[in-house]
Amino acid sequence: MITVRLGGLVGVVRRVILDGYGYYLGKKGGMLIISRGEEKRGVSVGNISCIIANASGLSMSGDALRLMLKNNVQLILLSGDKPIGRLQPVGRGGSVKLKKEQFKAQEDERGEYIAWRIVINKIENQLNLLKRVRKARIRSNPEAAEKLAWYITRITEVMKYLGDYGPSNNRQLYMSKEAEASKYYWEALSLVIPSEVGYDGRRRKRYDMPKDPFNLSLNYLYTILASEVWFAVELSGLDPYIGYLHEDSSRRPSLVMDLMEEFRQPIVDKPLITLFTSKDDWKGVMEAEGKLSEEGRKKLLKLFYEQLKTKTTFMNRSIPVSGHIHLQPHRLAKYIMKYSNTYQPYNVI
Repeated sequence: MITVRLGGLVGVVRRVILDGYGYYLGKKGGMLIISRGEEKRGVSVGNISCIIANASGLSMSGDALRLMLKNNVQLILLSGDKPIGRLQPVGRGGSVKLKKEQFKAQEDERGEYIAWRIVINKIENQLNLLKRVRKARIRSNPEAAEKLAWYITRITEVMKYLGDYGPSNNRQLYMSKEAEASKYYWEALSLVIPSEVGYDGRRRKRYDMPKDPFNLSLNYLYTILASEVWFAVELSGLDPYIGYLHEDSSRRPSLVMDLMEEFRQPIVDKPLITLFTSKDDWKGVMEAEGKLSEEGRKKLLKLFYEQLKTKTTFMNRSIPVSGHIHLQPHRLAKYIMKYSNTYQPYNVI
């Protein structure tokens, strides 16, 4: 499957998503030729800004590589459920002053505040999504609604604790409390996801290889979300590897992981909960134990990009969610540069 998706903030930002394995990128004139087996498709480089692809089995010609670099087309490579690298033209590194301040902020109250806001906001998003789920079941499933209320209370307690604690350099505490709230959140969802789905709690690919379609779908769409956020961070001039909540690592972009947190529930969790609790709509997503079907991936991508096109009002801006993804790194940069006194993570559920 070769898909071109529209997103972005101002003007047109087009992405090519290469879903699956075994793609070849070639060049013909000013066109990129994308091949997979017998299937071929030409895409004008003037119409795209980013290609997102799985690194496994991907190959390209030198001419295609030069064409992409000459036309500022970024390549983001994925492995499993994580972005692992990107190719971009020289000179597109962003402001040196901004990156210096971004690094300094790790050692002062700005970094403490950012980490605190990210954790509080993620827990609040989880809480508000569970409240919506519970409200929809008060009449149809009062027993589940009552149990959900218990989890909502526990998560509220965690959020209040962190709110009272305030910003600090105790990142370990933030991560511990985030894990505690997430444990309640994922357990609560087991009350509403049909038993035939086989969901028994959150399972991440890196640790315990999920075999149920709900976890597989979460991992797949989190991967796509990470690539979207990474692209937005790059465009903002921030360094994707200098974060505030997640530990710095050369193996993963910690700032991308930080900013992803505010979009997990609104863009991925919410539509997937709807999909997996709506009759048999989820059937066919998985073709075998532990593997999504091609049709399943198509359905999930459609679901994801429908969410990105949805208009929401946040920070007095009524624009598609994709626009908010691209605005948030700029808003964070303003706080880091001390042009703004606050940073508000995305919280529209």
